[in-house]
Amino acid sequence: MEDKFLQEFLKTGLFDIGESDERLGWLKKSITDLQEVFKKDYSLLPKYTLVALDPNISDTEPVLLETEIIITGHWEALRIRFTEMPRQIIRGVILNALNTIGTSDPLAARIIYLTANNFYPYAKLNNEKKLVETMLSSLGEIAEKNAVVEWSLIEQEPALKLGTLKVGNLKFEAVNLDKDKFQEKWDLAFTNEPNGHGPQHGFQNDQYRNHFKSKTTDAIVSSFNSTLDGFNKSISALDIETPINKFFTEFKKTLDANLKTSFSSLMAVERRSKLLWWKETLYSASQKKGYRGLDKNLLPILMGSDLNNQVPEITPISVDYLLRDTLFLLIDKQDSLLKFSDYLTKISKDNIKSILKSCFCNLAELEGRISITSFIALLVNDRVTIKDFKTRTGIEDSEEITLTELAVIVLHDLLTQRLTSE
Repeated sequence: MEDKFLQEFLKTGLFDIGESDERLGWLKKSITDLQEVFKKDYSLLPKYTLVALDPNISDTEPVLLETEIIITGHWEALRIRFTEMPRQIIRGVILNALNTIGTSDPLAARIIYLTANNFYPYAKLNNEKKLVETMLSSLGEIAEKNAVVEWSLIEQEPALKLGTLKVGNLKFEAVNLDKDKFQEKWDLAFTNEPNGHGPQHGFQNDQYRNHFKSKTTDAIVSSFNSTLDGFNKSISALDIETPINKFFTEFKKTLDANLKTSFSSLMAVERRSKLLWWKETLYSASQKKGYRGLDKNLLPILMGSDLNNQVPEITPISVDYLLRDTLFLLIDKQDSLLKFSDYLTKISKDNIKSILKSCFCNLAELEGRISITSFIALLVNDRVTIKDFKTRTGIEDSEEITLTELAVIVLHDLLTQRLTSE
């Protein structure tokens, strides 16, 4: 799968390596090395994704410089071959590494897809556009399939399957009285008492009767004790404990599996109920008031943030549509396009910023390329200005967006932050 993607990428012409198999080998090793970096830290995936999708990314972008170091570890003469920043080769290595890790792990696929899906409509891709589109579609399918499983209702009736308790190795030795030993002690009971009676004395004599009772009792008890002691030695505690413990271990596994299935279904029902209740009440938990009456420019960020706080990190695409539809109704179905610059100007007003700051408590000022939501967070906290929008996001501030699209972008970015913080 990875080789096929790489071969298709070579056809785009972005890997300017000529017919050199040696250079191709170096790039393959670089892709593998970068993939290992991603495996150790999924928080890198969003930034690398944003950089890989921008053909015009700045030469000073930290991600480019870090990836160049990985490549030159194999292709030492890279900068002799390319005197300027080999941006397209570096982007190609990143895209191939992203595709490889995304197709192997649904969590990585989700992070890459959510990040890329927000930026893709504004990316100025060239020959690689169709290939990137195919990659994102594939990763989106992987992520959606995983989410559907997480949110599915189990229709199959739980059934507790129990095995049969079998004690296979338990064997009992034959129970046999030691006839000779019993006979020896039994004969002793009929002998004379050394200190008393003679053969003429019978059972009427107390001394003889006591002697007889003592010896016969001893003969019977010692014979049975000896026999039972041998019987006990033939029984091993492990022969009994092992099959019983195995039985109950399997029983616990089956019970746990049934409980997990039932709990998953209950959770899925609860999630759906909460979402429907949220849409019906139009209540903002963060603002402790209804969405109606709030400035409509607040709604995309507030609703995206509120929804993020009540759904798990793994959500199906249907949640996006629930958000779109709910906001669409709140703005009276007037979902017109507006420029980023105009929207950013509107939320830069003090009364708007003071409300939005509560949505971005964990503020991280990262270097280089950032997401749209991260830029908004920095903007309302006075860490950047609107003129920084193009530099930090790679999107022209003259590009247009609707409020419902922006709400989904905010939700995606916040979900991604949660996914990468685990």
